[in-house]
Amino acid sequence: MISILWTILKLLGILLSVLLCILLLLLLLVLFVPIRYMAFLQREADSGQAFSLKLKATWLLHFLNIRFSYPEEAYVRVRVLCFTIFRSDKEKKDPVKEKPAKDVSVKRESEQEAAKESQAETDPLAAEEASPDEAATDQEVLQPGENDDAEWDFDQEEKPSCRKFFKKLLSLLKNLRYTIAQMCDKIKKIVKNIKYYIEIINSGEFKKSFQLCSRQAAILFRHICPQKVKGRLLIGTGDPASTGQVLAVYGMLYPFLGNKITITADFEQRILEGELSVKGRITLFRLVRCAWIIYFNKDLRRVIKMLKREAK
Repeated sequence: MISILWTILKLLGILLSVLLCILLLLLLLVLFVPIRYMAFLQREADSGQAFSLKLKATWLLHFLNIRFSYPEEAYVRVRVLCFTIFRSDKEKKDPVKEKPAKDVSVKRESEQEAAKESQAETDPLAAEEASPDEAATDQEVLQPGENDDAEWDFDQEEKPSCRKFFKKLLSLLKNLRYTIAQMCDKIKKIVKNIKYYIEIINSGEFKKSFQLCSRQAAILFRHICPQKVKGRLLIGTGDPASTGQVLAVYGMLYPFLGNKITITADFEQRILEGELSVKGRITLFRLVRCAWIIYFNKDLRRVIKMLKREAK
């Protein structure tokens, strides 16, 4: 009996260790295997299109493949191995909408109107008797002058006295004083907040946290930026002077661009065509590391606490 329990526990331990190894392997793959991306932008003057764009991202030897192209294939496609798990151009089938039922009250009103019309056609005297309101209105129009004195009796209204006028004036002055006092209090509060924020900016904790955040942002920017950039550009503005200015700007940027991007000028015609290809990679471990450093920094936490204290 004890040997059977021992073998069962041994098998469970082996199974748990295998599962833990698999989870650890997946975690290491997610963290350290880079996501490779590629972008290709092209424009041809004779094609009649503004530009063409192709975007592609792969992970783990094309195990995960994301692709987008414009205008040939204007949709996003996500593949795992050879299976498409997402495609944005697929139309979602909406359920068949049932026709709304007509309102019963509308039906009844239409039936009543039809019955009235048929009755008026058969018996015109009954139709005349069925409209007493119109006769009453005609009588009112034909007998004017009964309430003329009541309509033109506007001079009997009482005029406001001087006492009421001075009371209103005093209340307006009091409200004006209260509004001015509130504005002064708000201005004092704003000045106090500005001084508080200036003290926070001049503090050592803010300077240290700002340096840390700027350093980590620069590391992330260098990591995300493409490692391979290659392109060519043929440009002509139709004016030799403005084309020469474009070449002058290119000469100023040549130390940064180098041989990665070449620009050719056309001084005779107005043209713009070329192509640009970009390749790079992003590792999730770098992103997690930078976020960890920023989140657990003590100086940054103190600055956030000081800002929250003022917000309250």
